Amino acid sequence: MAATQAFLAVGSNLGDRAAHLQRAVQRLQQVPGITVVRHSTWIESEPVGNGPPQGKYLNGVVEVRTMLSAMALLAIGKALEAEAGRELPGKHHHPRPLDIDLVFFGDQRIDRRDLCVPHRQWHLRSFVTGPLQELGVDTAPQFRWQPPELIETTGALAARTADWLAGDCTIGLVPTMGSLHAGHRSLIEIARAECDRVVATIFVHPLQFGPNEDFAAYPRDLEKDLALCRDGGADAVFAPSVAQMYDPAFCSHVAVGAAAEGMEGALRPGHFSGVATVVARLFALSRPHRAYFGEKDAQQLAVVRRMSKDLGFPLRIVGCPIVREADGLAMSSRNVYLGAEDRKAATVLHRAMASACAQFARGERDRDRLLARVQAVLATEPRATVDYVELRGRDDLAPLPPGPVLAGRLLVAAKFVDGKRPVRLLDNMALDAGASA
Repeated sequence: MAATQAFLAVGSNLGDRAAHLQRAVQRLQQVPGITVVRHSTWIESEPVGNGPPQGKYLNGVVEVRTMLSAMALLAIGKALEAEAGRELPGKHHHPRPLDIDLVFFGDQRIDRRDLCVPHRQWHLRSFVTGPLQELGVDTAPQFRWQPPELIETTGALAARTADWLAGDCTIGLVPTMGSLHAGHRSLIEIARAECDRVVATIFVHPLQFGPNEDFAAYPRDLEKDLALCRDGGADAVFAPSVAQMYDPAFCSHVAVGAAAEGMEGALRPGHFSGVATVVARLFALSRPHRAYFGEKDAQQLAVVRRMSKDLGFPLRIVGCPIVREADGLAMSSRNVYLGAEDRKAATVLHRAMASACAQFARGERDRDRLLARVQAVLATEPRATVDYVELRGRDDLAPLPPGPVLAGRLLVAAKFVDGKRPVRLLDNMALDAGASA
């Protein structure tokens, strides 16, 4: 078996920096299966990231040839870091006596929880690119990870997530219909904080639209969406065509029960069956550990939770807080279609629910009086045509009987019609959110 050429970035900013680096080179040479070919000049650089105040690094790149695997070479590097006095696992961007990163391992591409080759940031760090060039590496054609990776076929999505699962990665899934905004970005950022890899999906799903709804007119801007996914930290974006998701013979649909009854389920027949069907298909293709949904579409969240439990998907459904504009309007892809006057009027949804929550905070517990308070505030805005006002169970959205309530969730839907096209907006608020929610 031929030896593999590999390049290791080494750095130190604690203690005798040069001695730490030279010792690391000597110890690498002593490991069976590793031959140190040469190393670059040691150069100084400022620390990267948002760590605490610390001294400059001394850095360089070491070229080796090895009979070991990439994972074995990584393990050797970690052992040398510990030998030099580094506490492992170490804090991100903190000072360290020795840091060893595997930059290149032949022409292999590895994307595991504990190892990415080529190193994800190698091309962004002059203290790596300069020493590589000194060692004769032509950096221009070298592979660069440039997330998010755009995936357009179901087979490619299944293959990518299978690789991540094989590499012990936890996967977070953020299903969307595109036309992304700061609310969607918050879902991606939450997933990024909790998972090793994050997939956002962009699919305007025809089964979620009724015959008189805005499927053709639903806003679409893939380039803008990809930029938001990149800024939020997504590793991949799955943006399939309808034909990719559903072949001509597709005939299996997920039936939904009590969670889909009333409210949107009553006004949009078949909508939640479409939601459940596409989400189940996305779960099957990507096999995520967690899936992230905004709480603005509270009934959808309840339907997905019920479907996931009933069908036995081994994942956690994560509901994420509503992201609002400064004046309280819940962010929605459809907000762009509001005319100027309707945009001002739409804040009545938030104001109405906040008013009832304030009553609840002051001791009001009667279901009908709380609902009446929401309706009274909504009635002050003639531009809003109210579809429904409901007070249901906070999490399962089960109907609440008349009388006192200990907790609950207010849900409202209304239409505004003076913009480019009629716009239906949804919003909701937990009773204990308070008047400032």
